[in-house]
Amino acid sequence: MSKNGKLLFRNYDPYITSPFGYRINPVSGVRALHAGVDYGTNDKNIPTYGIDNGVVVKTGFQKALGNYVYVNYPKLNHGALYQHLDSIKVSKGEKVTKDTVIGITGATGEVTGIHLHFGWFPSSDVNKDWYSINFEDYEKYVFPMEIEVIGKPVIRDETKDQIEVIINNLYARNNPNGNILGYIKEGIYNILDSKVDGDYTWYKIDDNYWIAYTDTYAKLYKKKEEVEEKEEKEEPKEDLDNNNNNEDGKEDNDNNQEVVKKENIFIIIIRKIIEFLKKIFKN
Repeated sequence: MSKNGKLLFRNYDPYITSPFGYRINPVSGVRALHAGVDYGTNDKNIPTYGIDNGVVVKTGFQKALGNYVYVNYPKLNHGALYQHLDSIKVSKGEKVTKDTVIGITGATGEVTGIHLHFGWFPSSDVNKDWYSINFEDYEKYVFPMEIEVIGKPVIRDETKDQIEVIINNLYARNNPNGNILGYIKEGIYNILDSKVDGDYTWYKIDDNYWIAYTDTYAKLYKKKEEVEEKEEKEEPKEDLDNNNNNEDGKEDNDNNQEVVKKENIFIIIIRKIIEFLKKIFKN
């Protein structure tokens, strides 16, 4: 079965009828390089599609190749040759995507049956003639990883340890030095855990996201120590001195009042006596 061939078809997993490499040509009987991979379609004429965003370089017909289409896929840095097509559905200069039908598989050219011959080569060779192209084994090609942008930044919280991602292409992994999950969004994240692994300190910023730290692409924020003002809550103490003073003051006040009262009575008596004596002497 094929590894990459299924990307050329929709809802169909083709089988390899002839791999890339040297073989005895079934038509000519001569040993030569088979500069592509042949994908069988159970003798059916089915659509074959683009595998990425690209542009049609040229189309045409050639005795050995049959109906063919060359497409350049810049992001993959490779060009492709769709060969032996029953019919061509694109034209030179046309932009294609994964949803574009390039053509219908067929048996045009030098073939023994319906199939798709798919050639794969560096983009630098797209304008070369067929004999000068450095063809590669498409089945061994490793497609670039589709990197997703992930993460949910939070606001700055001085009560927590946090880390700020300051670049937009920092990998998030499922473990320190683990599998890449995607690029983490720029922003601030809470630190849930940390671990030293290899040359980096790794910080866990979500249930399954770990990032490596260096000061070139992240900033650390330590939580501020909470200064707890401990207020001594003591039972109110009775101020014995004040109470004593109050009691003493009250007693002094009572005594003073008693003295004043006695002095007033004494003065009244003296005055009575003086008045009495004045009357006696006057008579």
